[in-house]
Amino acid sequence: MTRSLYDILLDVSKSTMIDDGDLNAAGLLILTAAIHGLRISRAGIWLLSEDKQAICGKMLIDGDDCKLDTDLCLLREHFPRYFDSLDTDRAIVANNAQEDDSTNEFRDSYLIPYGITSMLDAPIRHRGNMLGIICCEHQGDMREWTNEEIAFVSALADTYGRAVSAAQRNDYEQQLKKINEQLEEKINERTNVLQDALRNLNHTQAKLIESEKLASLGRLVSGLAHEINTPLGIAVTSASHCANELKQVQQLYRDDALSEEAFAQFLTNIDDGLSLINNNLGRAATLVQNFKLSGAIHIANEEEQFELRACIELTLKSLQPLLKKNHIDCTLLPGAEININSYPGAIAQIITNLITNSIHHAFANTSDKKIRIELRESQGQVVLHYTDNGCGIANDIRAKIFEPFFTTARRTGGSGLGLSIVYNLVTQKLKGEIIISEDQSQGASFEVILPNQH
Repeated sequence: MTRSLYDILLDVSKSTMIDDGDLNAAGLLILTAAIHGLRISRAGIWLLSEDKQAICGKMLIDGDDCKLDTDLCLLREHFPRYFDSLDTDRAIVANNAQEDDSTNEFRDSYLIPYGITSMLDAPIRHRGNMLGIICCEHQGDMREWTNEEIAFVSALADTYGRAVSAAQRNDYEQQLKKINEQLEEKINERTNVLQDALRNLNHTQAKLIESEKLASLGRLVSGLAHEINTPLGIAVTSASHCANELKQVQQLYRDDALSEEAFAQFLTNIDDGLSLINNNLGRAATLVQNFKLSGAIHIANEEEQFELRACIELTLKSLQPLLKKNHIDCTLLPGAEININSYPGAIAQIITNLITNSIHHAFANTSDKKIRIELRESQGQVVLHYTDNGCGIANDIRAKIFEPFFTTARRTGGSGLGLSIVYNLVTQKLKGEIIISEDQSQGASFEVILPNQH
């Protein structure tokens, strides 16, 4: 290689533009070097399509004119011999371009209109694959390309491959930065949700202490921690996994060893990890919200005068889809009207939770499932008698069933809050009493005693 070509190539190789990640700047530098070194006025960078069925102009310098992403494209079906030459992954040296077997297919459509007599195409390679070519086009009298010139253009093509790697690294870095920002934003968002939930928990906990209706605050906090630790543990583990994945990809990037396949797998893993974090933090927030409901004694409805039987019938109608799905015959026994001054929303919640509790716990071994609700007035009080024909409540757990988070169905998704909510609504909101009937041989049986204030 002559000294002048070597010096030009050295200047290009040492330029910071090659490794800055700006392909347009790097391409312009390389094509300018080719034009100067070969003493031509026309050169371009052409890139193959993914399916290698077409090659299109990425950048073209023609004298003082420079075009980016030109509309010039050559299709394999129109120029099969030229593409066959490209498939060999070697330089195309056409001293007489208009007659050479590799290039004469576009003699009339391209070579003659642009006055091109000789062509030198050097393959651009990246990670072992051919991406395209640097095309050097001589106008005027035909010329014979020397070995030094062929080596010079091939080296420039390899340098462009280096610039492609830099551009990909720059793109990966930007994507990694964006993913990192999104991950931090998601974690901060969920942390804020959790902090709000914990504030609600502290507020509810204070109410439970004031009410002095539950004997063991330690058991309550332990139950809450047990329920919340599972989704939080999964979320923390997933967040740690995402962080490790990010560190590994960053290390691969720094080592210039990050492949497209590894990066695509990283994106999939991060997406799965964020979904797992989102789902489990949402589950934890829901648990805290339900816990808040279990401790709150003032729900969002006003005290009013209403007919109790009609209120319960309306509640049962709203539950019909759930009852039908579980094949349960639920009946409010007939009787006289009972007018009461109380909170209809709280009573609806009590009936709903009692029925839901029966569905989850009572009927595992019962085919003819029945629930009966009976109302009666007695000495200025209203007695609501609720029974099901399920398995009943075992003696050893009767003292615990109203405690928050106590459940015998944790494996099937039970949270242990249903009867705790019932207890708080009856005793705190409605100033009443709930009693577990002694005889549980025919199924679970509760009596809810409410003051009848007209």
